[in-house]
Amino acid sequence: MPAFFRKPGDLASIWHRFPAALMLTGNIRLAKNLLNTHFQHFLRHLADAPTPQALARLAEALGGLWLAAAQDGTAESAAGLVSDAADALTRRLLQLAQAELGPPPVAYAWIAYGSQGRRELTLNSDQDNALVFAEDYREDRHGTYFAELAGRVCNGLADCGFILCPGNMMASNPTWRLRSSDWAQHFHDWIVASDRHKARLAGNFFDLRHIDGDARLLTPLFATLAELCPRHDSLLAHWVANANVAPAALGMFRRFIVDDRGRLDLKHAATIPLVELARIHSLAAGIVDTSSTLPRLLAAAGKRWLSEAGAHDLARSWAFIGELRVRQQRQALMRGETPDNHIDPSALSPETQEKLRQTLQLIALHQRALLQIYPHMPG
Repeated sequence: MPAFFRKPGDLASIWHRFPAALMLTGNIRLAKNLLNTHFQHFLRHLADAPTPQALARLAEALGGLWLAAAQDGTAESAAGLVSDAADALTRRLLQLAQAELGPPPVAYAWIAYGSQGRRELTLNSDQDNALVFAEDYREDRHGTYFAELAGRVCNGLADCGFILCPGNMMASNPTWRLRSSDWAQHFHDWIVASDRHKARLAGNFFDLRHIDGDARLLTPLFATLAELCPRHDSLLAHWVANANVAPAALGMFRRFIVDDRGRLDLKHAATIPLVELARIHSLAAGIVDTSSTLPRLLAAAGKRWLSEAGAHDLARSWAFIGELRVRQQRQALMRGETPDNHIDPSALSPETQEKLRQTLQLIALHQRALLQIYPHMPG
């Protein structure tokens, strides 16, 4: 469990630090202004933390801040808050590591991808990060320094509540520490000679976002995406094929398909498919400068395979699913439980159940439409 929700008692000990108005006021503007003030104060403390241990203690306050951001059920503000906190923690951990290890021997960029890259972190997200080096990087001369740097940062983030990636897709893994040209070659291979496995890797890394270091090192990567994705549909086809083998969320007579506890996994049933649809449509149109799901959908509207109406339908679905997830996680936290992405559809109002059915049907419709465009791919 993340550090900021380690035990139910933590919730009360964290929350008392914030004004009661954040929880009790009916004035949304006042609540948001108070939250912004406290969050900026929180970020300043992170930037001044003297040790990784001090950062971990400060990170315990993130739970209370998230609850305040989630008070009105707005997913974008809650996800943005967690993502901004993760960015700030990463930068300070890099500074603290470099203060002990010395200045970096070559230029580098620390990147986040996946949900942090899209600024869509939730309370139970793991970390996804990597390192991009300048061309003068040499493993035999510089590898030890960056292995130590990455290990300190990744372990520090874990201590702050952002768990280590179960698949070890982090900068602490030497596989994900490469020169800019090597990354560009990976991107080229994933696009031009794609297969199911390469498509899964690309689906994560193409959400990359600069966090710290020399941002110019990412220019060749974005240029590769913009140039090749619209001209090579094999990667997009594999993404479509992968998406269409996922289990259905609705069964006969539009019944929800739930687990043995009667719960539906919103992340796998709706959030991930919407992320994939937005990524496919934006990259198919050559759009690489917007990494969050909602901006991707809106930027791709009316381009190549996505109509204006379809983009706005998907955008409304994204907002609805996000609000549903936030509401469920907030209720779990207030009960002292660990938040997750599962929801009991029978506990929803009839109106919300119907809206969820319509959303799941819309996602399936868009997935099938893309499958008609890319019908023939090897398994």
